[in-house]
Amino acid sequence: MRAAKGAHRHTGWYVVGVIALLVAWLGLPGARSVAAPPSDAPVTTLADPDDVVAPALAANAPNIFFYNLDDLRDAFPGGIDPLQYMPKTRQWMSSGLRYTNMFVSIPACCPSRAAMMTGRYSHNNGVRLQSQGPLFDGAHSMACYLKNNGYATYEDGKFLTTWPRTQTPPCFDHSTVIWGGYNNVDSRVDGVYRKTSGYSTVVLGTRGREYITQGLATGKPFILYETPQAPHWVDTTVNGVATRLAVPATKYQSAAVAACAGVPEADRSDKPPYIRRMAFTTTQGQAMCQSQMRAIMTADDEFAATMQLLSDRGVLANTLVIFTADNGYMWGEHGRTEKFVPYEPSLRVPVMLRWPGHIAAGTDTTRIVSYLDFLPTILEAAGVTIPVGAPPLDGESLLQPSHRTAMFTEYWADTENGQINGVPTVDTWKMVRQGTIKYVQTYNAAGAVTFREYYNLANDPAENTNLLGDANTANDPSPAEVARVTALLNAFATCAGAACVK
Repeated sequence: MRAAKGAHRHTGWYVVGVIALLVAWLGLPGARSVAAPPSDAPVTTLADPDDVVAPALAANAPNIFFYNLDDLRDAFPGGIDPLQYMPKTRQWMSSGLRYTNMFVSIPACCPSRAAMMTGRYSHNNGVRLQSQGPLFDGAHSMACYLKNNGYATYEDGKFLTTWPRTQTPPCFDHSTVIWGGYNNVDSRVDGVYRKTSGYSTVVLGTRGREYITQGLATGKPFILYETPQAPHWVDTTVNGVATRLAVPATKYQSAAVAACAGVPEADRSDKPPYIRRMAFTTTQGQAMCQSQMRAIMTADDEFAATMQLLSDRGVLANTLVIFTADNGYMWGEHGRTEKFVPYEPSLRVPVMLRWPGHIAAGTDTTRIVSYLDFLPTILEAAGVTIPVGAPPLDGESLLQPSHRTAMFTEYWADTENGQINGVPTVDTWKMVRQGTIKYVQTYNAAGAVTFREYYNLANDPAENTNLLGDANTANDPSPAEVARVTALLNAFATCAGAACVK
């Protein structure tokens, strides 16, 4: 539900806010230096789904600061903790809670973000491929649920990879959208083309703090959804050689980063054919890892500056802060870079939540957390109930005890994520993990199962030995166990709502 259009769009604070936004934007260095390109199409602002008066918000409904990095993996046994390179962020979030068993529902940027913002698996929300960003169900998503219940809403950074550039993100009062890049990137500010000047993580941090100032002036609670490029790679050149790496800010280009590359699996004969073909080396993994760790150092600075602003304005105590990322990343494990695969570095991301008085401080090493859980958590904190008839949410609120014992992740073959002669380099797969058992099924284009993987992570945390694919039949799980995990996986693959928390 939302405030009536006349009351919402023609009050004095709104006019002042728009003027303040324009003044702030024009004041950025170089912001006026490049005009819109000749092909710049008219802006389309999507209508809000409802046109009724917003209900009163719950008393002390919190502000929400959601900082969502791109391709930051979590810590693993025997490897580094990427957050060691974000000491300011860890300090600010030390009074909050870190979860160490966090999984994305699909390890691909656009579908992953669509799943988080709708609170629904890709098989329910319709965005399964990178190209399907335009299918995003904005009417039943984070920004619309909050705006229609009285929140001021701001988007700052990446939205969806293939979201149409002539459409503003639905239900965000104001937005600064980028589609990628680190230096002097193209953006759309409330749908109007701008060429930014400077390092994009800093530009977005500055813009986010302007949005917070504007949001506080409205007298409403606000959500700032800030989504930098870091540490996603870009096409770049090193010593005259074209490559793909993250690009650190100048001040961090030579910052010390310890050995961090993953160890490639020596024998991948027990893996699906698409994994056997991969040949990313330890040297390549180290170069990628170092570039990514250096890129998040600026994100650390900007996150800390925003937290300082919230503290200085006296609102941090009643702000729900979420820090996480949309995908994990492979640094050479199984000969793989990128993500898109069903192995732990691809699926697991760091997450920290902070809301004093509501979220206890510490580290939770047992709760299984899904990227789908953020929307239920945000809505509960805000006192918002989804409308009758809206699609059910597939996750659970982190403000309540967990009922989850298993985790499910899915992926569809997508040429946008790599292809050879038009054939995707990563096949369609589905994965279920319960306790220390992981089971994966790979599919062909017709939907038939072509390969199965079964791992005991207690004995094999690196997922090097597929017990259904190695030469040792003595270690195979029993037929009854295979039938059990197959049935669990298949139930997840068609689940909706509460049935998705198993």
